[in-house]
Amino acid sequence: MARKKLKNMITLNSWRECDEALRAIGEHTRDIMAIENVMNEQIAAARAAATDKATPLKEQVAQLELALRDYATNHRDDMDGKKSKVLTFGTLGFRRSTKIKLPSAKEKLAVIIGRLRAMHMDECVSIPEPRVDKEALKKYSPDVIRRDRRDADRGGRVRLRGEHGGAEGLSRREKTRR
Repeated sequence: MARKKLKNMITLNSWRECDEALRAIGEHTRDIMAIENVMNEQIAAARAAATDKATPLKEQVAQLELALRDYATNHRDDMDGKKSKVLTFGTLGFRRSTKIKLPSAKEKLAVIIGRLRAMHMDECVSIPEPRVDKEALKKYSPDVIRRDRRDADRGGRVRLRGEHGGAEGLSRREKTRR
């Protein structure tokens, strides 16, 4: 839908009329602010009244939910092995949680990892992928890195040579050739 340009219905013909227009704008702005202030006060009063009325109801709902949970836990055998029981005003049931919470302490995580490996559940333990250490890479000049990248493009292995031409990162065969 195309936007319509507002047509100016008012035409000002003198500076005095301009001054009167500014005065009218100021008065209208002040009246608008007064109306909005009254509206905000009414909204705040309505919100406070609603909170006062709703708080006891929310507390009662929380108490009823706790009572339902306790009753369902104590009478789970009456559910005939099902996860939920259909009642007249709703369904009461148990859900199996899909979230697994792990401790944040490294010592506790190490114990858990040790237990998983002892039970031969190695697929449950992930080992992070190797990554490039950018700080260590800054020690090498761009020419050294570029030269070795060209070797890799020709099918050779990527290797970074140290300042002293050391053999770090070379295979056993390449070390004996040197």
